[in-house]
Amino acid sequence: MFMTTLIQATELQFAYPKHPVLKGIDFTVQTGELIGLIGANGAGKTTLLNLLLGLLPAQGQLTIFGAAPGSRQAKAQLGIMRQGDLVLPGVTVLDLLTDLAAYYPQALAPATLLAEAGLTDLAHRRLTQLSGGQLRRVSLLTALVGRPRLLLLDEPTVGMDVMVQAAFWQQMRALQARGITIIITSHDLTALQAVAQRFLIMQAGRFVFDGSLAQLQAAQPRTEITFQTDLPAGQFAQLAGVQTVQATTNGLQLISSDETATLQALAPHLNALRQVTITHDSLATMLTQLTQTEASK
Repeated sequence: MFMTTLIQATELQFAYPKHPVLKGIDFTVQTGELIGLIGANGAGKTTLLNLLLGLLPAQGQLTIFGAAPGSRQAKAQLGIMRQGDLVLPGVTVLDLLTDLAAYYPQALAPATLLAEAGLTDLAHRRLTQLSGGQLRRVSLLTALVGRPRLLLLDEPTVGMDVMVQAAFWQQMRALQARGITIIITSHDLTALQAVAQRFLIMQAGRFVFDGSLAQLQAAQPRTEITFQTDLPAGQFAQLAGVQTVQATTNGLQLISSDETATLQALAPHLNALRQVTITHDSLATMLTQLTQTEASK
């Protein structure tokens, strides 16, 4: 895929009176990326999204599609799904999508959008009559109606049931496959881990990591190896890479900082091992470890 820079930020800063939020961050976003923007509450994620939308004044350099945030050029190519749903009394789903479509030069037909989402039966339903999950699905349609090249999604799956969440993540893969660039903030790290190719991890207004899941795992190498054996636990404590050995209900658990070295050291004992499992840390675990490490610096 031909890569084009959609977002360019250099020394990006923002502060409320006596309260700095973003502290000089640099990053770029390329066409077709699906990025997980993650971090604890208060890290600066929502503030960053608001800067990208042009809702807050940025200090430093920030361009979207080569233009200033909030400009007509940027707005015409950007879709946003916020945490809070837009619930207007007396307004139907079709009314909302029709009004929004009027702002975009190449908008999707609202009826087509509803049909593709399987929500045609909600077209004439008032927003105040929708369930929480239905509102979230309609909110996603408001982000898609303008045929965006860039999607900003802030906690998009909150309020969705399990089946709808699964369909949502599948849709994200399909949108990315069509070349749409997506930035998602979400506390559903298990699902985000499965779809995002790049992670921007924020802590206290700065990025403490920018890269792929594999790069994050390499930066924080920790592997859990469990197995059953009749050999004594002490025999494994001195193996290469092993940090701890612990007896559990599933057998022995080794925590290794060097998976390859530990597995090579275990090779001579394989005939004495049963039910061997290898587990890598989840994104949630690595996020916790990384932020704790950064906080202690």
